[in-house]
Amino acid sequence: MRQHGQVLVIVAVAFMVCLFLLAVAVDAGRLYIERDALDRSAQAAADAGIGWVSDQMVGQAAIRQTEAAMRQPCVPDGDFGTTGGTCTATPQPADVPHWLTDEDRATLVSPDYRSTVEAVAADYARRNGIVASSPGVQSLDFEYPYNYSAKAPTLQFMVRIRRRVVILLAGLLGKTSADVPGQGLSELPQR
Repeated sequence: MRQHGQVLVIVAVAFMVCLFLLAVAVDAGRLYIERDALDRSAQAAADAGIGWVSDQMVGQAAIRQTEAAMRQPCVPDGDFGTTGGTCTATPQPADVPHWLTDEDRATLVSPDYRSTVEAVAADYARRNGIVASSPGVQSLDFEYPYNYSAKAPTLQFMVRIRRRVVILLAGLLGKTSADVPGQGLSELPQR
């Protein structure tokens, strides 16, 4: 029996196994990098949206602070002002959420604000290469409260992104690509 050629078979099988492991490593790395990039883009978009809401809260608080300072003599009303000759805020001047009324908070989740928050977030996602109409992007979804809840201690804005990514081993799984999700959540205290 001749022994020549056995090494060739072993090398060929080992080479195929090495190629398969390399493909798995490349695919896993690509999926990890894509998911991390989507998470960072979604978080940046969520932060931009909630940042806009924060700016609006500061504007509303400034109005309430001005109203409190204009009252002479001060009339205690529970949230703004104290009794005495000059008005000073019961909440600390820098504590913006405590200056807001329930009406102010309801305004922050009104349909007009909601659409603006989503537009700001979509613009920021676009700057990070995530455009809902671009090839590969499956979805770009926003989750922002539809109405104000006095029980909720925070306003939350969530951005979810799904992107289709071509991977090497998709053919073995009977697919051509894989869906990669990413999400970002930003919160803003309201009490």
